[in-house]
Amino acid sequence: MQKASQNLIVVEDEPLIAIMLMDLVEDLGWTVDGSAYTAEEAFSLLAECNPKLAILDINLGQTTSLEVASACRERGIPIVFVTGYTAQDVPLECGNAPILPKPFSAESLRRSIQRALAIEPAETRPPMDSPIQTTP
Repeated sequence: MQKASQNLIVVEDEPLIAIMLMDLVEDLGWTVDGSAYTAEEAFSLLAECNPKLAILDINLGQTTSLEVASACRERGIPIVFVTGYTAQDVPLECGNAPILPKPFSAESLRRSIQRALAIEPAETRPPMDSPIQTTP
């Protein structure tokens, strides 16, 4: 369980999944600063708040969240990616950030968050030859 002072943002283009994610992280003790359905909305959120974590869906319909992830990395914000992609389809740009495949459980989300918080910011940058790791 995280301290109540821990805050995050959720970037997910499917409203029901976004609501579920927000409920789950609140149950884990996090405060949700806001949610975004598009990369543009996510950049606005990042301009308005200082989250300690970002949960990003990789595919946002017509775009991806990879530029948002880059902005988070520049600010030292840990990332958890959620995705419907299979491990071999996850873009290399995701780096070593935890990948949480949909559908997922509250426990796998909790483990992914813990893993993201344990990774040094420089470690989340995408290495050119590293394998993608998913969190079960």
